[in-house]
Amino acid sequence: MTVSAKYTSQRCPKCGTIHKENRDHHKHLYRCQCGYRSNDDRIGAMNIQLLGTMWISGDNHPRYERITTALE
Repeated sequence: MTVSAKYTSQRCPKCGTIHKENRDHHKHLYRCQCGYRSNDDRIGAMNIQLLGTMWISGDNHPRYERITTALE
């Protein structure tokens, strides 16, 4: 079983928001409005681990969905 990597480098593991602008590809830096900062590859790995845990726990289709808000 594979899990989708969609949005995994854009999703904050602390607050769960997904914003493409939070990731700086050139510096490999992720910064969220909530104050969380880390390496963007580390963020992706953490989120993929969570998806894998969801799958092992019985979710047959674990994934993150970007929800647009009125502010975007």
